[in-house]
Amino acid sequence: MGDGTREDADGATGTGRRWRRDPQWTRATLVDTLLELTAEGAREPTRKAIAERAGVSERTVFVHFADREALYVTAAERQAGRWQALAKPVPPEWPADRKVRALVAQRALMYELMTPIRKVGLRLEADSPGLRRVMADGDAWLRADLAELFAPELRRTSGARRPGGLLDALDAASSWAAWDHLRTRRGLDVGPTGAALRRTLRALLDAAGTRGEPGGV
Repeated sequence: MGDGTREDADGATGTGRRWRRDPQWTRATLVDTLLELTAEGAREPTRKAIAERAGVSERTVFVHFADREALYVTAAERQAGRWQALAKPVPPEWPADRKVRALVAQRALMYELMTPIRKVGLRLEADSPGLRRVMADGDAWLRADLAELFAPELRRTSGARRPGGLLDALDAASSWAAWDHLRTRRGLDVGPTGAALRRTLRALLDAAGTRGEPGGV
């Protein structure tokens, strides 16, 4: 029998009865545990590591997630919902320079949150159609957000939405890949990384003749 601290027959410990009767809570807890471990630096948390942190048996993890991909895809989807929720409406009619500042401030929060699970996804995507889909959906969301924000500038620029046009340039300059290159490869802190992205976005808008008044880095 479970005594509130030892493992019950279904593999749960501590809150064994809730593990049994509330499968949604159990799944959510396992997903949160995976995200916690990746945020702490674990490259690819194993089922055993997740079970130990959550206080359950490996069998409990298997009951709720048939394989590693199912667990990782669910975690990536949950984290995508969280970082997307950080987006706050920015009026497209604002001056371009003000929009650049607002965009980079939001992307900094988003990218810092998504980075751990994103890196796991990049390592596993070759064998995981589900993770490829989640990351592609996230990239599409970011691009659509960018296109909406800079819609006035894009309208004023010839061929802005064509391959290799202004939208592609803004998308690349504000991407997670650009952020991670500066944070991970160059070792920059968040502040200088944001400054570099703002500088690049402003240069692109200036080159297209759409930014208007100058602004500080």
